[in-house]
Order: sequence, then C-alpha cells, then structure tokens
Amino acid sequence: MYTFWDLLPANCIIISAMEYLNGCTLEEMPELQHMKVSKTAQSWPYYLRAKTGVATAYAFMLFPKKIKPGISTYIQVIGDISLFIDLTNNVLSFHKEYLAGETNNYVHNKAHVTGKSIQETLREVTTDALAAHARVKSVLQFTDKCTLWEQFVNGYLAFHVTQSRYRLNDLSF
Repeated sequence: MYTFWDLLPANCIIISAMEYLNGCTLEEMPELQHMKVSKTAQSWPYYLRAKTGVATAYAFMLFPKKIKPGISTYIQVIGDISLFIDLTNNVLSFHKEYLAGETNNYVHNKAHVTGKSIQETLREVTTDALAAHARVKSVLQFTDKCTLWEQFVNGYLAFHVTQSRYRLNDLSF
C-alpha cells in the first residue's frame, strides 16, 4: 500500500476499506434490516451509503505516489469525488434495484426521510452528483489532475454502462 501511495492517502484508503467492512456488517444486521427509519434521521441514508461505498478509497487511489500529485492539489476535492462516486453509483444502480424490487437503498431511504417521491429523489441525487462533478472540475481545472479526473469519470461511467449487472441496456441509450 505504502509503495503506491504516500502515507496519508494510504492510511485513508485503509480506513475507507475498514469502514466498508463495518458498513457491510451493519447492513447485514437483522436488527437494522427490519429497522423503521425515522423521518427525522435526515443524515442516515448518506451515513449508511458512505460506509458501504468505499468511495473515499477510490478517491485517494486516483492520486498514486508515482504521479507526484501533491496533496494540496487534490485534498480539497476528496469529499466531492467521494460524493460523486457514491451518488453516481446510486443513480446507475437504481434501475436494476427497481427491477429486483429492492427498496433498502439510498434513493428509497432518502425519499423516505425527505418525504419526497422516488422520482423526485432520483432527480435530486442525479443533480447532486453532477454538482459534485462540476466542483471537482472547477478546483482541478488549471492543474494536470483535471485530465486525470475526466479520464476517471469516463471510465467509471463506461464501467457501469457496459456491465450487464446494471441492466442499463434495458433503457436503450
């Protein structure tokens, strides 16, 4: 790990992986599977999503030691990169989850706590993902890391679109 990333990014990748394991354990607890989510638990949907997404690890992995990234170049956008990864996955996973009748997911949980429809919530999540992407581009725009970000986004989207498990071909786009 420390061969490929500097100390702080490597530590953050490890912590994110541990958070993922804890999040998956949390998700599988019978008590939580049957928990009635309170409408006032506004932060719960993203808290759980952030734990089960490993997005922070992926965000730091974009900046390996070999490219000499300079942490001050990218640290300000790690939160938005993580947010983009999580929210984009939520949007692109929604179709397959909907077809499978899954309702224990970020979009449904967020719709429940906000009192909004699934469609409106999905639109908001999409808007929030696009806004996070725009903020990352804005911060990185005058650095050589902006191209790296754009390549990552293109690959991340291509991955989701080309994987049959997401069933996005069903949507004919």
